[in-house]
Amino acid sequence: MARSRIKWQGTVAGSLMFAPYFILLVAFGIVPVVMALVTSLQPSRLNLGGGFANYLTVLQDFRFLPALINVAVFVLIYVPLMVIVVSLMSLLLDAVRSRWTVGLRAAYIVPAAISGAVSILVWYFMLEPTYSPYRDLLHAVGITEGSQIWAKPNLMLIFVMMAFATGAGNWIIVQYGSLQSIPDEILEAARIDGANGAQIALKIKLPLIRKYLVYMAILTFAAGLQVFVEPYLISSSVYTGLAKDWSLNQLSYAFAFESGDLAAASALSLMLLAVCVIFALIAIFKTDFFDESGVTKK
Repeated sequence: MARSRIKWQGTVAGSLMFAPYFILLVAFGIVPVVMALVTSLQPSRLNLGGGFANYLTVLQDFRFLPALINVAVFVLIYVPLMVIVVSLMSLLLDAVRSRWTVGLRAAYIVPAAISGAVSILVWYFMLEPTYSPYRDLLHAVGITEGSQIWAKPNLMLIFVMMAFATGAGNWIIVQYGSLQSIPDEILEAARIDGANGAQIALKIKLPLIRKYLVYMAILTFAAGLQVFVEPYLISSSVYTGLAKDWSLNQLSYAFAFESGDLAAASALSLMLLAVCVIFALIAIFKTDFFDESGVTKK
């Protein structure tokens, strides 16, 4: 009787804890997806018949393939760069213990605090030869005009740098926190067995935080696939039209608010969602993301 009462109390407590998330999930997750699905099948100005032809309209648009290539290359550079650099920096931060460590951790957060439109302005002034505090250096290497930097061939590198600078600091702190969860007994046992610092980092610490790295990879992939702010602000403010329809999310925005084709915009949004979900499922089930063997049951 007492055991069933404790179990019931646990169920009630768990339900109350989950309820706020469930409400937000339904309101801002499930309902918008259902609305997008319904909208994507409705008749539009370009497709009076509606249905799955709206998806075909998106795939046959002349802007779709260039945007798809841009985003694919962006993700292929951005995600591995983020995972590798963040892993190395968090391992170094964990290995170095000194009075400067606290200040160093705080320093990683500063670039992450400058995000969105502000980060675009910061990067613009840093790279614009006319205003940049590094203009002497830029002039020394022959860059005297902004058009030499803000050109289409350079956009990929610039957008990757922007996204990396605003996201890496937060993830370094998160992965540093995950490294703190490793029991000291395990690390001490490895030292006693003769492992050096590099072996402990690569063969002990990294495998023990792989779930956090998988989680980071999933969210970084989703963010990269939906890149929008950087090309949109550059293209709509400082260099008009330079990166117009550069990404798939920009194309979805153009369908919705420039062409008035909400059905095509919804169809493209659902395609992006499907790719994100498939990648997440592959990453989760190809790893031991949900393995609870390391969780101590109380």
